[in-house]
Amino acid sequence: MSDIRKEISNTLSLLGKDIKNIHISELHSRKEYKRRVVKNDLLNFDFSRQRINEKAIDYLLEIPDLINLKDSLTALFNGKARNPSEDRNVSHTLYRNKAPSKNFELIFTEREKIKSFLENCTAEPTLKNLICLSIGGSRLGPELISEFQSLNGPLNIYFCSSYDLLELKDVLRNCNQSETIIFASSKSFETLEILKNLNYAKSWLVEDPEINFEDHLFGISSNASAMNNYGIKESNQYLILDSLGGRFSLWSSISLPAFLNSNYKSYLNLLEGAHLADEYTNNTQWESNIPVIMALLSVWNTSALNINNHGIFTYNFRLRSLTKYVAQLSMESNGKSVNFESEESPFATTALIWGGYGIDSQHSTFQWLMQGKTDTSCDFIGINDGKYDSIDSQEVLLSQVIAMTYGESNKDEPFKSVRGNNPCSIIQLNACELKNLGFLLALYEHKTFIEALIVGVDPFDQWGVQLGKKLSVNSKRNKEFLQGQFSLDILPKS
Repeated sequence: MSDIRKEISNTLSLLGKDIKNIHISELHSRKEYKRRVVKNDLLNFDFSRQRINEKAIDYLLEIPDLINLKDSLTALFNGKARNPSEDRNVSHTLYRNKAPSKNFELIFTEREKIKSFLENCTAEPTLKNLICLSIGGSRLGPELISEFQSLNGPLNIYFCSSYDLLELKDVLRNCNQSETIIFASSKSFETLEILKNLNYAKSWLVEDPEINFEDHLFGISSNASAMNNYGIKESNQYLILDSLGGRFSLWSSISLPAFLNSNYKSYLNLLEGAHLADEYTNNTQWESNIPVIMALLSVWNTSALNINNHGIFTYNFRLRSLTKYVAQLSMESNGKSVNFESEESPFATTALIWGGYGIDSQHSTFQWLMQGKTDTSCDFIGINDGKYDSIDSQEVLLSQVIAMTYGESNKDEPFKSVRGNNPCSIIQLNACELKNLGFLLALYEHKTFIEALIVGVDPFDQWGVQLGKKLSVNSKRNKEFLQGQFSLDILPKS
């Protein structure tokens, strides 16, 4: 397989030489470009403004068969895909299945617990605040879902993860103990940031002698014994499989806090959208398979055109946190150069993911995109359902894509010229519904998985992150570790 990847990498480099010096507008004028839009009941995907010709697209569509993608997808959707460096299977797609799979009954047992909690908790009139102590995937997914629903329910929902406790302290000033429940979400239940916040939250709860703090404390983890040690009673524990990676975990009880202002049906709608994406990815031909095309274009832009950064810009306020979510998903999964067999990838692996809410970005980073000297590939994402302000937002989105790709020449006043030539794709959700969001998020998961298969890295481990955690523990527990590395001037003051 390593020889195949070297051959693919070399071929992409050769094909890229034919394109690098050709402007997107010129590609269009040469009519080498067909209008390329893939339509689905839940969203549309337009990649007609990528910097690529038909010859390169034809070759890209050969790659899935060269790497035996079909077999890998079958393994993924059957719960048999492997994370070899950590010696475990991968289970996130099983969480959105409609029926129990052998050896994975825990998924469906916990789903019933989620249903019961959502039906009973929101009926409690004294409850006003939910504080979710989480970080990384345990925070980014639920926070995105919560913002997307944009509900004015009975609960104020807060997400806290700062190690300096300032975020949590600011939230607690507006809460009292009897009206507040606290969720601590951590797959391992060993995450330093979460445990530090949890200890402070517990000390705050016990300040009220009128309540039993255990009734206000909940945990979500794969580590039941650790939750026990922190005083979280069994009835308030929600378990996830150890094989469920944090950045793929929003399909589990990790997302429970995001639905306390809605209902269990909403949670099922999210799962349904993701499951439809699984079926779509597994059953659709490569030439019209959205995550396959997204992955191929990503590899093309990084390895053939040497474009090593990718902007994601959303044009609906409910999607304002999507970029952060996808950034972690992509960069923690594929930000690697060597696989578990110590083979170095011949490709430039995943691009830097950045961006944000498009309307804000237009007044900040777009200046750099429009007139800077660094190429950037982009995803522009909106909701085209004709409601709210989406019509105006979509018009702005499309106009920005034109500026990013075509640019504008001004020979008399060159400082007013916009170079364009940034390859862009457009994703339009057909409705502002959780099913559509679930479909989109699962597509990005599959895009990430397929890209990893092409470049030859394990998307399910994160040993770079683990090193950071290890060094953090060393610095916390051993002052000599830091004293041996830094001057006295910048060491923590006692």
